[in-house]
Amino acid sequence: MPPRASSSKTTIIAGILAGLLAAGLGAFYLHQQSAPRAGNPPAASSPAQEQNARAVDALMALPEIKAWSAHIEKASGGRAHGAVMETSPETRLVDGVACYQLSFFESTPDAAHRWESFVVTPDGKRILVDDIVSGELISLEQWRKDNAPMQRIATQ
Repeated sequence: MPPRASSSKTTIIAGILAGLLAAGLGAFYLHQQSAPRAGNPPAASSPAQEQNARAVDALMALPEIKAWSAHIEKASGGRAHGAVMETSPETRLVDGVACYQLSFFESTPDAAHRWESFVVTPDGKRILVDDIVSGELISLEQWRKDNAPMQRIATQ
């Protein structure tokens, strides 16, 4: 009987996570669709929305994120996608600056898999990697040196 209860709990948790991911990815894709296009004036937005968009854009511009996204798309034959989404509605205070907590996910039809978590300043000029195991923030340079994130796709 315990395996059935555990399975039921797992199913409930998976459903909740899938719902949260769907909501977050919807917001991410909405951000992409509402981004200004050539010939279209940008829609009115609040300063907070503009700062969030700058933070997301800065993270999406990282070569690792671009490479990971392309790899996921190609390896899955288009069934999975890379996505950046805000993982907490609360900002995180870093050196006196309220930063956005963002993560890169591999989104498949069945689940979402977090690849990495980041903390990004509202202007997008400072990106730190959030080591969720230790709770420490490390610089991009240190992350690249210690973790070789581009190797992640080279070995898959």
